[in-house]
Parts: sequence; structure tokens; C-alpha cells
Amino acid sequence: MGGPPSLRNAWGPLGKGRGVPAALSRAYSGTKLVGPCLGALTGRGFESHHLHLRGWLLVLGGWIGGGIIAYALPVHAASALVDVGTWPHVLGTDPLGRDILVRLLRGLWWSLSLGLGGMVVGLGLGVGVGLVTGYFGGWVDRVGRVVMQVLWVVPSLLWAAILAYVLGKGVGSVILAVGLASWVETGRLVRVEVRRLRKAAFVEAAVVMGYPVGRILRRHIGPVLGSVIRVQGLSLFATGVLIEGGLGFVGLSVGPPHVSLGGLLYEGMGWLSLPQGQVQVIGSTLLLVGMVFVVYLLSQKMRA
Repeated sequence: MGGPPSLRNAWGPLGKGRGVPAALSRAYSGTKLVGPCLGALTGRGFESHHLHLRGWLLVLGGWIGGGIIAYALPVHAASALVDVGTWPHVLGTDPLGRDILVRLLRGLWWSLSLGLGGMVVGLGLGVGVGLVTGYFGGWVDRVGRVVMQVLWVVPSLLWAAILAYVLGKGVGSVILAVGLASWVETGRLVRVEVRRLRKAAFVEAAVVMGYPVGRILRRHIGPVLGSVIRVQGLSLFATGVLIEGGLGFVGLSVGPPHVSLGGLLYEGMGWLSLPQGQVQVIGSTLLLVGMVFVVYLLSQKMRA
């Protein structure tokens, strides 16, 4: 049988009564991609999988708990423009008598929520386009590459602003705008990785065995991209938070009674001469920068 040496070695033992899995395992063992892929498919690395699951459960629990706390605290005060440092309104109140600390907590929760939603949309679209264009190649790859290059040259915030204006205000509109404006980098990166993996021995073996394309992408190529997708997910989350902050600053994010950190920053600029306005502007800015900085540290740790 013709083909690469690894494939000929895979088929050789079949005539001696050995099974397909044993033959394919020999073909796989010649690549550096074996560990991540077979570990994901056979259950090896089970402890690492559960550590990641616990981490996501902690994130989910923190997100739900944060939302409950932020909306359980009373936002309306007895009077407007309470001085900073006055209990129980330690950061003061705004001209409408709303507690600045509570609004910052709610704005943080909404920025996190919209950033995570945009990350899910952008990651799903980017990974999907990258898998399809990288695997099939040919005219599919050429069309996908041209589309990504065209979108790449336009700033993400501009795309998001146009989409948010067209779709209108609302949680779903903002999430779609952020995700559709930030997926291109993920698509380009996944496409390059899939083109490289397309020539790997274990993928060629799966093609020869007649596995459907969906199964090859899902169970053979997908698990190898796990580390890339995790790092890109964090990058998209940070990008989504910044894009949503920009949309909130120009009034294209969620509307009243909800507010994000970008909207709080814009509101505070209107009464910056007052100490309460300065606190609101500084607080929303520090929360935005702090979130992005923490996500950057996590992404660097994953790359290491």
C-alpha cells in the first residue's frame, strides 16, 4: 500500500490479526502531537481535565454570586451627592442619589457578563471558521482568508460600534457586536494550526480509515488545539471587556436601569468637577484596567 511510512506501518499488522487501534497507535507514536490528542480521546490527563472543570465552576459560581450581591445591595440613598467616606455610602452618591459603590459593582458585573458573552460568540465563530478553512483548503481557504484580511484591517471597536448601532441597544445586541467584531484573530490563528495538523500522521490515518470530516475535526484535531483555544479565549475576553467599555462610553451598550463600566465612566465625566464624579471615573477606570491586567497575567501563565 502506498502512502507515508507511518501509514504503511499502521496497516502492516492488520494482516496478522491485530486490531485497528493497535495499528493506529504505532502510527501516532511517531508524532509530537500524540500526547494531547490521545490524552483527550482516551481519558489520559483526566486529573488535569477535572482541574480545569473546577476552575470553570469557580468562575461560574463567582459570576452568579457577584450578580446576587451587586443587586442585593440597595442602590438608592436618602439624599444626593453624599460626601465620600460617609457611612454607609463610602464612595458617596451621584446627583440622582444613587450609591456609587453599588453602581460600580453592578457595572463590573455587567462588563464581565458582556465580555464573557462576546468571548463565547467570538471564540465559537473564530474556531469554526479556522477549522473549516484550514482543513479543506482550496477555494474555501482562499475565500475565508480574504474575508478575514478585509475584517482585520478595520479596528474592532469601529466594527462593534457599527454593529451595535444597527442591532440596537440590548444585552444580546452588545454580545453579538462584541463577538462579531473580535473573532478574526482567533480564526487566523486556528486556520494556521489546522493547516499544520492536516498533514500530521494521525490525521492522515483517520482520513484513510474513512472517518467523517466532522469526527476528524471534533475528535482528532480539536483536542490538540485545546491550549491555543484557552489562551485565545482569555485574549478575547480582555478584548471584549475593552470593546464593551468603548461602546458604553459612547452610549451603545446596555441602557438603564443597567449600566456597565464604560457607561459609568461616561457619566462621571459629566460631573468630574465634584469629588464623587472623580471617584466614579477613577473607580471605573481602575476596574477596567485591573480586569484586563489579570486576564493578561493568566494568559501569560498558560503560554508558559
